[in-house]
Amino acid sequence: GLAIDPAAERLVSPCDGQVTQLHSSGHALTVTTAEGLEILMHVGLETVLLKGQGFSPKVKEGQAVKAGDLLIEFDADFIVHRALSLLTIVVVSNPERVAEFLPSEGFVEAGQSDLLELRLASTMATAAGPSPAAETDSQGPLASEPIVVLNPAGLHARPSAVLANRAKKYQSRISLEKESGAKGNAKSVVSIMGLEVKAHDRVVLSAEGPDAREALSELAPLLASGLGESLHGEPAQEPKPKVERKASSDPNVYLGVAASPGLALGQVFQLRYAETQVEEKGQGAEVEKALLSEAIKKSVSELKELQSQMRQKAEAGKAAIFAAHEELLEDPELLERADQGIDQGQSAAFAWQAAFAAQAEALARLNNELLAGRANDVRDIGRRVLAHLTEAKEAKPEIPKGAILVAEDLTPSDTAALDKSKIQGFAVVGGSATSHASILARAAGLPAIAAIEERALGIEPGTTAVLDGDKGELRLNPSAEEVEAINKALRAAAERREKELSEAMAASQTVDGRRVKVVANVGGLAEAVEIPGLGGEGVGLLRSEFLFLQRVEAPAQSEQEAAYVGVAKALGPERDLVVRTLDVGGDKPLAYMPLPHEVNPFLGVRGIRLNLLGTDLFRAQVRAILRAAPYARLHIMFPMVTSVEELKEAKAIVLNEKEALGVQDEVKIGVMVEVPAAALLADVMAKEADFFSIGTNDLTQYCLAIDRGHPRLAKMADALHPAVLRLIDLTVKGAHGQGKWVGVCGGVAGDVVAGPALIGLGVDELSVSGGSIPAVKALIRRLSYARCQEIAQEALKMKNAKEVRDFLAQEAKEAS
Repeated sequence: GLAIDPAAERLVSPCDGQVTQLHSSGHALTVTTAEGLEILMHVGLETVLLKGQGFSPKVKEGQAVKAGDLLIEFDADFIVHRALSLLTIVVVSNPERVAEFLPSEGFVEAGQSDLLELRLASTMATAAGPSPAAETDSQGPLASEPIVVLNPAGLHARPSAVLANRAKKYQSRISLEKESGAKGNAKSVVSIMGLEVKAHDRVVLSAEGPDAREALSELAPLLASGLGESLHGEPAQEPKPKVERKASSDPNVYLGVAASPGLALGQVFQLRYAETQVEEKGQGAEVEKALLSEAIKKSVSELKELQSQMRQKAEAGKAAIFAAHEELLEDPELLERADQGIDQGQSAAFAWQAAFAAQAEALARLNNELLAGRANDVRDIGRRVLAHLTEAKEAKPEIPKGAILVAEDLTPSDTAALDKSKIQGFAVVGGSATSHASILARAAGLPAIAAIEERALGIEPGTTAVLDGDKGELRLNPSAEEVEAINKALRAAAERREKELSEAMAASQTVDGRRVKVVANVGGLAEAVEIPGLGGEGVGLLRSEFLFLQRVEAPAQSEQEAAYVGVAKALGPERDLVVRTLDVGGDKPLAYMPLPHEVNPFLGVRGIRLNLLGTDLFRAQVRAILRAAPYARLHIMFPMVTSVEELKEAKAIVLNEKEALGVQDEVKIGVMVEVPAAALLADVMAKEADFFSIGTNDLTQYCLAIDRGHPRLAKMADALHPAVLRLIDLTVKGAHGQGKWVGVCGGVAGDVVAGPALIGLGVDELSVSGGSIPAVKALIRRLSYARCQEIAQEALKMKNAKEVRDFLAQEAKEAS
């Protein structure tokens, strides 16, 4: 499709057709032509967040329209000051039916000019005859060579969703087959997951139809490269089997699986939802299928809005969960099962309820914990559609303050909506530690237990209980002494935290006057908005990859601009914002930027190497980052730099784009020190770089030749190893020799035991998680810089990490 910068405040129909979808916010609609082409029009960018303000739809769903008929009127002045842009998108949402797009350029006039000329696939085939590929492919199915699945957890929900999404672009029938002979529909997420494809399984993709060859040429390399997922997580030779449900002989103790850490004390509240009752008999297949289609469209619209809101808050992980839900709603096997029920005379609600229940049950029976946990995602999307079909809003139970929820299960939607001000934690009979509900609980900081004993559903509401999310244990009726001990520990932690927060605005300066800045590592706006209130002096590391991962296409420059500008505005002009350019590739591949398979991706195309190879993507990101310059003290940092030449090339691109955009604000350019080469060349690089930030996680693994994700060796990858400390020392000396500052943004920066050694080495800035800022600032105010220097010099002389850590722990104990 194309985008229009509107010169008038009205959207008219570009063709004859029927309005088949009108968004509840009035900013978008779809007109379907007689040939079945779906023309989606969307006024402005991020305008869904206006919730209808500024828009006045002039048509209704089901209404026939002619080319030039008025569809939507809008208040351009109102929208342009509240949304990201007024650019209006016009796209064909079923492009598989089009053989060729011929868009107009420049100025067009509504109702007068041609906007987009389309040649339909069927028309082209009739006129020109079948293509050679089609003739060849029609002789029988084509198959790929056997592909080894390298995803550490096999083909679970997200990689399955990427594969299914890409497969749906093709008209051909596409299958995925295991060596055992089990075969699934590659366009169906549920079907792929149902195969239980494990890490290192060999599979074959096959396709039959007019575009079979093209399908295999795209899908086979994509599958081999990991479908956008890191291939270097913890090895998984076998899928983790579902944990056998534990049982306790103590009537007051209920055992389960640790799903989210933490300790909670409260009163049990039993959360139950009544099953929706639906009529079995329908009003005819045509009517019921239309009802189901409409309910699914409304559900997709809700999920898109949820994703948009979460991306606005930079909660990419949560957005990805609901993107997977959207993919499930388009699952061909689920839809086919529902359609079969409707064809047999069932109502849409009855057929849909039976279809998603059967799919969920099939997943729940799988022996792989990760895949079985996705059964609840199917139930979640099932309930969402069913609510629209029955037009019945589920009654939300009133949850009392201080509640520990006990439930059969919680869907991701349930978990995302939990009120943390009332809920202390939850325990569910279903689920697992890897379920999406558990992931959301950890993100929210709520203690949680999964797979708890079923008898927990019989606990009397109001019973006092202790939920231990670390042990996976729920204890009822704790003694007065236990309650007092728990409350005492919670009070002490709260008082310490309160004191640190009350002093958070005080300068982070040692008792003898050494100033050390404390800033934050953040993944986006949701975390950044909290930094000023926590006493943070800025953001020392914005991980820009949150915008790029777990999606099937690159984010638009406009989406990136909104994210970076949002973070900069949250910080303000008096605080630093350090944005790390895209740090992916190698062990973190992108589904939409396939790279050749690498034997050792940690030593391959990643970080700045990928930036400089994919210069269009890099330049777009640089332009988006530069838009944040007026709102905060902007710093741009390049990851995985190993040479001065790389730094100069990337720096030249930034300066070129800065000049092209006319950005007058000062922008600092720095290097992330993650490989020994950068540390050893710090004095040379400091002539080109404005600052350095040491990523101790990667620096440690490259220095010690230990994968920090290795299940057996990871504990040896300690950033307090004397060799790593010596690299930090070299970096500081090289940078300070040229008058440049050095920060540490790796995990060790927030380690209170390590703090004195880092400060003693001369580090100027510590970048830590937002919640750690008050505690780290409080630590600095208790330290003597002179003593820190002595500690650092002692640590540099030691033989191993254990010796250093024991020495620093003893120092911390004596200091307290």
